[in-house]
Amino acid sequence: MTNIISLSGGKDSTAMLLMMIEKKIPVDHIVFFDTGWEFPEMYTHIDKLEKYTGKEIIRLKPKIPFDEMFIKYGFASFNYRWCTGRKMDSINKFCRQNKPFTQWIGYGCDEVNRIKKTISYCYPLIDWKVTEGDALKYCLEKGFDWGGLYKKFRRVSCWNCPLQPLKELKALCLYFPDYWKRLLEMQKQCKWQFRKDYTLEELDERFRREENYYQLEL
Repeated sequence: MTNIISLSGGKDSTAMLLMMIEKKIPVDHIVFFDTGWEFPEMYTHIDKLEKYTGKEIIRLKPKIPFDEMFIKYGFASFNYRWCTGRKMDSINKFCRQNKPFTQWIGYGCDEVNRIKKTISYCYPLIDWKVTEGDALKYCLEKGFDWGGLYKKFRRVSCWNCPLQPLKELKALCLYFPDYWKRLLEMQKQCKWQFRKDYTLEELDERFRREENYYQLEL
């Protein structure tokens, strides 16, 4: 059986990989799907993790760059996560090429609602009773801090994801102005609105108004 670690690069999958190595569980392949929309700190983290573990991390990429696919499909939504679909297709294809396999996925024990009950998947953090908070603490203790991303975001994923909570979109606006500007430009290329509840222009105005009010209060 080939053990394939599905590495998103976030706290949970990172903790899973490190704990597997500590427990001497065989690790045959580690796969990371590069959307091209990751924070630079994530790429630094992947390189650091590869050096720390001494194990190759296979970088999978979409056949067509996501920037090009965005022109056709627009922003993802709860009902149509085309980007996630391409990611899963790529990882599943890799797994099928390495049969028989078990795909190890890093969901915390407080995410049991996300699991798929099938013999091809394994969720060790759930078995080990490791929560999302436990996973982050463990990684920080091992020296992995993602350049401080988890101080600004609860989850670290694509910087332009419209499914982020407003609090995290505000963090993107305030701490990563170049990405926020790029996001506003992406909206101009897309006929679909970024979110159903707010336009990006409305969010931009709201976040800046809130920040100015906070500065006045200080």
